[in-house]
Amino acid sequence: MEKVKISSSKNWIMIVVNLVLALISIYLFEIWFKKVIALDNTFQMLANIAVVILTALTYFIAKTYYIKGVMNTAKKIFVLLILAATTLGMMLMSVKVPADIVYPFSGIILVSIAFYMLSLTAGTLNTVGMIGLALLFATPIAFLKWFDKIDWSMVGELGQFALFVILFLGGTWSQIRAAIHGIRGVNADGSGFGDDGDGDGDTGSE
Repeated sequence: MEKVKISSSKNWIMIVVNLVLALISIYLFEIWFKKVIALDNTFQMLANIAVVILTALTYFIAKTYYIKGVMNTAKKIFVLLILAATTLGMMLMSVKVPADIVYPFSGIILVSIAFYMLSLTAGTLNTVGMIGLALLFATPIAFLKWFDKIDWSMVGELGQFALFVILFLGGTWSQIRAAIHGIRGVNADGSGFGDDGDGDGDTGSE
């Protein structure tokens, strides 16, 4: 019984952690973007945005690039080194005074968290689930705008909330299911933060 309580508590802790990460991925990233586009120096603004885009591209290639065979592995390493060097170069070019480092550095941290949550979501919900949830949220938003019930600002806010919900559900579904229903054992939807794959949030052997 004590072990079940510990496992349940761990599930809820992971749910809270992923809730915070999902909030950071959407809303804190928005704050960062607004701060960057408000910079007086246009080149500095573009360089910081480029750092984030290059970082996301690097993660995407690192996760999806086909590496079967020596040549493909070598190509992947070469491409990643080029992207990493370009990202570092853009970071240096975006910094005019030491205090400016906060923009590219925080941007890399935020995009790393966002990509992590997206990876969890893709592994749990898979492509069909992600598209299904996106349509579920997008349909009412589209109809509300079509009939002029909401303005574009509200469309953006509702879209952000929809993305947050998708990332949160995708990143925590195995923990939510285990915490509420006590479902244990191997499952097909992958694992969330702190779960080694059995879906119950318990990393020990049962």
